[in-house]
Amino acid sequence: MLNLTPQERQVVLFLLTLALVGMGINFLTKRCSTVKTLVCLAPDIGKADINKADRNTLMDLPGIGEKLAQGIIEYRKQQGGFKDIEELKNIKGISDYKYEKLKELLFVK
Repeated sequence: MLNLTPQERQVVLFLLTLALVGMGINFLTKRCSTVKTLVCLAPDIGKADINKADRNTLMDLPGIGEKLAQGIIEYRKQQGGFKDIEELKNIKGISDYKYEKLKELLFVK
């Protein structure tokens, strides 16, 4: 039928496998609404909403102790919530270095 070398057969098999995996992912994202929801939410998975996080959640973040967590909560109450994650810089005790670490772990909804 086809006179392919073993290396050519491996390449063809690899390409067919990639095509099947791609078609499977496409099918799942179109067919399953929960998969669509997970794909849409993926950027925020593992992050905490700074406007809803309680004191313990904030204290679980690296570099946030009891005093700083309380400062974040007080700022949130005074300002009516965070509008942008950069507002963290307005809180006493959050340096530029600490902000850079925290902005990857928090989001504003």
